[in-house]
Amino acid sequence: MPLTPHALLLLHAQRCHLDGRADERPLVRRWASQIEAARAQGWLVAVVQWDAPPGADWATLSKPWTLHPDFRVEHGDLLVRAGLPDAFADSELGAALHTRAVHTLHPLGLPDTPEWTATLAGAQAQGFAVAPLETP
Repeated sequence: MPLTPHALLLLHAQRCHLDGRADERPLVRRWASQIEAARAQGWLVAVVQWDAPPGADWATLSKPWTLHPDFRVEHGDLLVRAGLPDAFADSELGAALHTRAVHTLHPLGLPDTPEWTATLAGAQAQGFAVAPLETP
């Protein structure tokens, strides 16, 4: 397990968040490019896979729950399942990042969502610096 001070935290890689968006193709291409750049810099890539919340129009383990086909978890990446808007609250995310000596999280996702807001607050509460990636 490589140690790295930086991790890209991909929050919205599932079909339920991306399929059918008007900007799906350019958004996915931009994110894929940022993920590859993070890997090239030796950063950890952490992917959060959200379970369906109560009342959702999709179900955990259904097609919308799966990762978008343009994203994959590679050897050395971290895949975490979460059920609450704060991915740190009900998963091993914080412990896994601390174990890998991560200090700074670079979130990538949809900023105007409860998951974005709650997870970034959860990250800061656990002592991580949060530095969102610049988007072109």
